[in-house]
Amino acid sequence: MQKLTIRKMTTADVAFAVELTDTMNWDLTRRDFRFIMALEPTGCFVALQGATKVGITTTAHFGRVGWIGNVIVDSRYRGKGIGVELVKHAVDYLTKKSATTTGLYAYMDTVAFYEKLGFKADSSFVHLVGYGTSFDFDRERVKRMTPKDLEDAISLDKSCMGWNRERLLRTIFKDSNDLCYIARDQDRLLGFIMADWYRQEVGPCVFRPESAEVAVNLLKAVLSQLNKREVRIGVSENRAEIIKALKKMNFTEEFRVVRMYWGKLLEDTDCLLAMESLERG
Repeated sequence: MQKLTIRKMTTADVAFAVELTDTMNWDLTRRDFRFIMALEPTGCFVALQGATKVGITTTAHFGRVGWIGNVIVDSRYRGKGIGVELVKHAVDYLTKKSATTTGLYAYMDTVAFYEKLGFKADSSFVHLVGYGTSFDFDRERVKRMTPKDLEDAISLDKSCMGWNRERLLRTIFKDSNDLCYIARDQDRLLGFIMADWYRQEVGPCVFRPESAEVAVNLLKAVLSQLNKREVRIGVSENRAEIIKALKKMNFTEEFRVVRMYWGKLLEDTDCLLAMESLERG
């Protein structure tokens, strides 16, 4: 058997990465991989059996927390431990970058695989799909995010999540600032929501636990901007009232995933309504 090696992904590997994820119908494009490679230039990897590319994984580093995104092995090379080596390589990379916790979202049929590698299940998320629609929402409290609001959103995100997603939030705001909204009570930021035009995926959505009533208004604001466009969103299963509200807006469940952690478990502060993406937490 030829030796397995794992090296940093380069732009020359993007076509292979897209072709591989297409076999799983993950709907990732060259732009998606360029985005994550720009966010984490040294943290995306390709596995090779000899000279043959056989698998990939991506990561993102947010201070004390790291995130593993895509882990996929060519179907012709599965069952040989390549996926295990990719995950171990990703965890080692993130640990060396100072992460004490590594998280990921596991599809239901891969939970046991990650458990064997030491990951522990935390909570489940429901991934829904629907169409943006023009809604009435509380325009006195919910406003388009400004650069000043972004700074407050970054601070709220840090205090709520316990880790630093500043690079990610700034990138989303730069690319799609007209899909970013905040809710305030006078000068106090209650919550924020972001989305992007390219993937038309809503998230993250973070708010203070005592301000849950603003969440639906934030959703309505961003969905109004995405009017008549297909939209996806991943919501914590604990947010039954939000899932119910989305289903009333004709969203349907696509699949469920389990948030899992390796290393130090994170305390759930009950702030996160919607994930940013499966790839970045």
